[in-house]
Amino acid sequence: MKKSLLVLALSGALSAGAYAANVEIYGLIDTSLVYVHTDADYGENAKSDNFTMETAQQMGSHWGLRGSEDLGNGYKVGFTLESGFESDTGALEVKQGNRLFGREATLSVSGDFGTVWAGRMPVFGSVLSANGLFRAIDPITANYTSAIGSGYATASMWTRVDNAIAYRTPTYSGLTGYAMYSFKMDDKAKGAENQIEGKASADRYTSLALRYQAGPLEAILVGDMTDWGNVPGKKNQDDGYTVTLGGNYTFDGGLKILAFYQYFDTMRLNADARGGVAKDGILAITDKLGYGFVDGWGTGIGINYPIFGGTARAALNYRQMDNEQGVDFTRTTVGAAFDYPLSKRTWTYVMTGYSQEKVEAAQKEGTPNGYQLSLGLVHKF
Repeated sequence: MKKSLLVLALSGALSAGAYAANVEIYGLIDTSLVYVHTDADYGENAKSDNFTMETAQQMGSHWGLRGSEDLGNGYKVGFTLESGFESDTGALEVKQGNRLFGREATLSVSGDFGTVWAGRMPVFGSVLSANGLFRAIDPITANYTSAIGSGYATASMWTRVDNAIAYRTPTYSGLTGYAMYSFKMDDKAKGAENQIEGKASADRYTSLALRYQAGPLEAILVGDMTDWGNVPGKKNQDDGYTVTLGGNYTFDGGLKILAFYQYFDTMRLNADARGGVAKDGILAITDKLGYGFVDGWGTGIGINYPIFGGTARAALNYRQMDNEQGVDFTRTTVGAAFDYPLSKRTWTYVMTGYSQEKVEAAQKEGTPNGYQLSLGLVHKF
């Protein structure tokens, strides 16, 4: 059960007034057992098998504080402080830079004009928080898997930015607009110490999005641009951008069809973070250069269907791209999952998937691949 606390802000010895805000403590724990088989398809000892306990295979383990205060005349101020952690070790989430509030740290003001947020927050091209529009196109929520998930068909970040301001309009006739700008995307990124917030040296981010909802139909259009920073010793890059169009439709009986298409240009992908089961092969074939800056497109289609008291999910994703060194990458990912609720706040899941990436360099070629099976338990509080 979600818990509410009453936080009193005392004015001081000479003040006769007291002010109050409703603050909620909430969170989620996701822990699973995972088997992963990988085949680099290049070099000796290319195959490996691992059976481990992992965190956040489906949902990111986290806890947080959020609250709001009514300012009168239809205006409210609110905040969210959300901390990610690794449920298998108890450590702060390394993928969020070991920040205390690495998932979100925002202050907001809302009214008839819409809502404005400021701070560290998820981008629209993600499945995170209130404004994660990719929930509309992602059939299988698979956060930190290595062989499953729509992230292997796109070049989007699927994550968060620092130093950001965002705006969401009111909804008119089912249509909602979104805008975001980050003065410096990641204060903890490699080389961030050489970047000055709001200046040309910093990686800056801009995003515009639309969402349409009408009965069983939901559609999204998300465009973002990354202005790569110029620092000494770093090659000047063109701006990177992605454009994603997709949505879903729910039929009578509960069958939901989800689909998307994305075009991207000059987007930087890290093979260590985004290679998954193909990572070792990608690094070997590219002489450890990995993806780098890439151009290309990706698409995906999937279904959700209520059955046996739970929800069955399936997805097929495909991506084609090339990088500045002329290396071609062709990725295919197929996945399936089943969620089963044990109560209103607890559910279990099983998910499996296969992914391969054909890599064609000047003198080398291979198709690194692998598959994964995860069995997990999620509890919300």
